[in-house]
Amino acid sequence: MEVENLIRLAMQAMMLCLYVSLPIVLIAAITGLLISFIQAITSLQDQTISYAIKLVVSVAAIAMLAPWGGSAILHFANELVQLAVPS
Repeated sequence: MEVENLIRLAMQAMMLCLYVSLPIVLIAAITGLLISFIQAITSLQDQTISYAIKLVVSVAAIAMLAPWGGSAILHFANELVQLAVPS
């Protein structure tokens, strides 16, 4: 395998990691901002509330997005196998 192909595959792998993880990170960040805003309005400054809600929302987002992320990773793995084992 040539160096250019390895660089391209490494770049695709990094982009796939970003592509799969970005929705979950954005959901957690937006949830944190909303909870912080609500806590600022109500003058409630308990950190465990924010952590617990972000944890629950993040786990729910992972559960909902797992089939999509898994299929994207499986598609990339199939591409790698096809490149490694010519038919």
